[in-house]
Amino acid sequence: MQITPLPHISLWRAEFTDPATEHAYRADVQHRMARQLRTALWVWAALMLLFAVPDYQALGPSPVFWTLFAYRAATVLVLLPTAYVLRTRTHLAPQGYVAMGLELAGFPFFFLFLLLRPEMRVWTVGMVMVLNLSLFIFLPGRVVLGAWVALFSILGTVATSMLRGSDPALAPGLAMLLTLPAVVGFVSANRLQRVQRQEFVVRTRLQQANAALQDEIARGNALQAELQRQATTDPLTGLFNRREFGRRFALDLARADRDGHPFSVALFDLDHFKQINDQHGHAAGDDVLRHVARLAQDCFRNIDSVGRMGGEEFAVLLPGASLLDAAAVAQRFVQRLAATPVEQGELTIHLTATLGVAQRLPSERLLDDVLQRADAALYEGKRAGRHCVMLAMPHGPARRHAPPSQPAVASAGPAS
Repeated sequence: MQITPLPHISLWRAEFTDPATEHAYRADVQHRMARQLRTALWVWAALMLLFAVPDYQALGPSPVFWTLFAYRAATVLVLLPTAYVLRTRTHLAPQGYVAMGLELAGFPFFFLFLLLRPEMRVWTVGMVMVLNLSLFIFLPGRVVLGAWVALFSILGTVATSMLRGSDPALAPGLAMLLTLPAVVGFVSANRLQRVQRQEFVVRTRLQQANAALQDEIARGNALQAELQRQATTDPLTGLFNRREFGRRFALDLARADRDGHPFSVALFDLDHFKQINDQHGHAAGDDVLRHVARLAQDCFRNIDSVGRMGGEEFAVLLPGASLLDAAAVAQRFVQRLAATPVEQGELTIHLTATLGVAQRLPSERLLDDVLQRADAALYEGKRAGRHCVMLAMPHGPARRHAPPSQPAVASAGPAS
């Protein structure tokens, strides 16, 4: 199996060199980064106000204090609205420009602090060192933009120190001192962001593989269902084929034996179907068979199973139905079929069917045993003139089923 290499990540920027991949990564992490950045901005604002207290204790209500406090207040008034905006515009966080802009606006406070309070030079340099580390570690953004901010803070601090009269010979050492935490922060953040992007690629590929696997499983299930359908149904009518019909007979027989309920089987075929094929063609014959299948599924009960035995011959399992109950349902189908012709353009094909109904006897354990009696009754119906429902009696000749207003009579006479 061929393994696709991971997308290339820039060593300096710690970002994907492919813009589309980088865009996808930023979209994936934007909510998390926006949440982290909002938290950092709240902490930043709280610290700016908190450190105003020692300023006041050291300076009192002096012009220097109010100058520093004004800068602190202005910074807070920028930080808090930005944190609020990031609640809805989360895509701004991974771009890094918001964090960079705030950092560039925040560092001049320490330059000002160094100018106004030179006695706090060591403390100020120490804070800049901490900030150069923190802007990479605690303030989420892009490492390449953070590097430019760190460079700005180093140059600004060194320049401000020189303005306050520091020995120029100390400038390289001061710059080195300020650079060290920035380098540590940059390397740490660079490695972290590279690892995060590598994890994103692996996770994305796993999700894609899982989705592909789910699709493959769905296709397999669909194929299995289709194969099952093809193995159990007649391709022309969609009814059960003879094999599946026999399996369902066994299931219904087992339930009938367990519950002690009656169980009947109906067998029917279309009258003069060969004439339809001869006069109108096999395409019309196929339409007729599909029409009959749909009508049978509508007329018989939901619990009944309709199958095609072959040609124009169909069979129905009627669990829980006695002989007369099954005959009543079959009679409804016969009447509905006669009243529902098949329309083919200007051609109208009228249909009738003959049915034989048999109730399963206690001694009958095979489908063929019941079908033989139903088939014999159907044949008697053909001899009696077709378009009827015939009852296979347990003993004696078959009888024609008649509506309640008509007496049932034994079949007799030659076939017509």
